[in-house]
Amino acid sequence: MNRTYSAIIALAALSGVAACSQETQDDAARTVDLAGDDIEANAAVVGEVIEEGAKDAAGAVSEGAANLEQHIEEGDKETPGPAPILGDNLNSDQADPKD
Repeated sequence: MNRTYSAIIALAALSGVAACSQETQDDAARTVDLAGDDIEANAAVVGEVIEEGAKDAAGAVSEGAANLEQHIEEGDKETPGPAPILGDNLNSDQADPKD
């Protein structure tokens, strides 16, 4: 795709400078080709950086989830008891104020 843009730019440059010498036109075409190569190389580098960043982010999320799970399991020392459906056992751990 970058080479297509390079070719289009080169053709535009060559057709627009008909009065220029052949050497100038060749230099312009070479410059456009080199710029296209630079863009292509930079795009590849950016793609690698994004890929590495995505891997690092996925690893961090996975590690954070594992740490959270471990923290929850370590903090969960209570065994579940019966649910106070009718409210009879809501204050069973407190002293009865009537006594």
